[in-house]
Amino acid sequence: MRAVFRRFEQPRGQLQVGRDGRLLLVSTFSRGGATFSTKAGAQYHKAFIAVGSNLGNCFGNIRAGLDLLSKDGSIKVLRTSYLRETPPMYKTNQPSFLNGMIEIETNLNPQDLLQRLKFVEKELGRDLEGGERNGPRTLDLDIIMYATEKDGGRGSLVLNTDNLSIPHIGIAEREFVLSPLCDLNRDTIHPVKTTSVGEMLQILTKKEADEAQTNETPDAVRVVPLPRGRMLTFNETIVMGILNVTPDSFSDGGKLKGSVDTAVEQALQMVEDGAGIIDIGGESTRPGAEEVEKNEEMQRTIPVIEKIRRVSDVPISIDTRNAAVAKAAIEAGADIVNDVSGGTHDPDMLSTVAALQVPMVLMHMRGNPKTMQSMAEYGDVVSEVASSLLERSRDAERAGIPRWMQILDPGIGFAKDFDGNLKLLKHCGKLRSLVEDYPILLGPSRKGFIGMITGESIPAERDYGTAAACLAGIFGEDNGNGCTILRVHNVRGIKHAAQVMDTIQRQR
Repeated sequence: MRAVFRRFEQPRGQLQVGRDGRLLLVSTFSRGGATFSTKAGAQYHKAFIAVGSNLGNCFGNIRAGLDLLSKDGSIKVLRTSYLRETPPMYKTNQPSFLNGMIEIETNLNPQDLLQRLKFVEKELGRDLEGGERNGPRTLDLDIIMYATEKDGGRGSLVLNTDNLSIPHIGIAEREFVLSPLCDLNRDTIHPVKTTSVGEMLQILTKKEADEAQTNETPDAVRVVPLPRGRMLTFNETIVMGILNVTPDSFSDGGKLKGSVDTAVEQALQMVEDGAGIIDIGGESTRPGAEEVEKNEEMQRTIPVIEKIRRVSDVPISIDTRNAAVAKAAIEAGADIVNDVSGGTHDPDMLSTVAALQVPMVLMHMRGNPKTMQSMAEYGDVVSEVASSLLERSRDAERAGIPRWMQILDPGIGFAKDFDGNLKLLKHCGKLRSLVEDYPILLGPSRKGFIGMITGESIPAERDYGTAAACLAGIFGEDNGNGCTILRVHNVRGIKHAAQVMDTIQRQR
């Protein structure tokens, strides 16, 4: 759906007080020789707000700011963009910024909304009087666009007052504004330039690419926030090392069961080999696997998480379908919840992860490990998996897990037959496009389809085939727009393969 923000000619803004005492912004404009006026403040409106920080715990600042912004009920955050670390503009001798965009619904008129944003900035420690223009700030909140109708589809305000311009005057030159705006809706029409923000981003990106031929400048990098002020940074493919503390996983079941020290040693070795995340699971999800009691799952995983955390700050994900296990794992020091059911197995999972305020991997699966292989028929596996993942993502967002905290996984080997697995790997770029460019995690490691191709019956001997599958996922048929994270057993080998592929992809 195209969000059309119409341009009003000769826009002016004037404040008036309504009958109920509410401050109203009366905008007058000319069209067809007649003069009209619209009153903002009498109903709910949608707006795009840019968010940024480059001091202290940047994501902590943003999250605290949004909590405060929403506190009195006059502003509701509807959706978020992805987050990016971006180099500073104008004043370059300062830290990089963490930037994003939120779409809000509000009953505040633009001037009241501006005052609310300034109040939140000040509460979070920004010096509004003595602070340096374009200098470092704990929190930056800017109104980018403001719609005069609730559906955000018609009649955007075009406003020029002494202290506020809408749309924001710097949109066209700021990739750190345009990119997150496109995350939310690249078809949004700029009311003054009468072109879509997606087209504006294409123009700016081409200009920056041309300039980069002679002037090397750092690029914006997508990130996912982690607890304790850390970040997953997607400037290269991240390798997630599999640490199964189960007796029956298909590849390495029983290898680490019962030995916390051995599991920790294995985790640290994977970190040394290049793992960016350690994924710890206490329940096998191989085809036909039986469900494990939650207490047993926690007894297997929590001691390992606690001990790893005492000796390493490596990001840890808990591979679980159960909310109670997820909560215990995060409290023990884990950072990410990786749920193969996409939050469908346990009705409390999404609300629990939202309350924990940590990232979540939402995987596609039909049925459960016992039944999934009988549910592997699709008309178009790529489109159907993408549609299902987006549905799960929307449910997660409604539960309070914002877009910038989500990672999607198409579930290689889970309710997928031989052809389905291959199509998902071959068309990973299409999949990522269909799921609106969410970060994609792929887990093809040592799966049965690799054995069917190579004739290798022993899962641990399928690492060469795994490397080929991983490289196909990175390439994504769109030359660099494939997967973001690879979940594998052989970290060292896949890390080396991914580094070579990433380097090739970066060549102009």
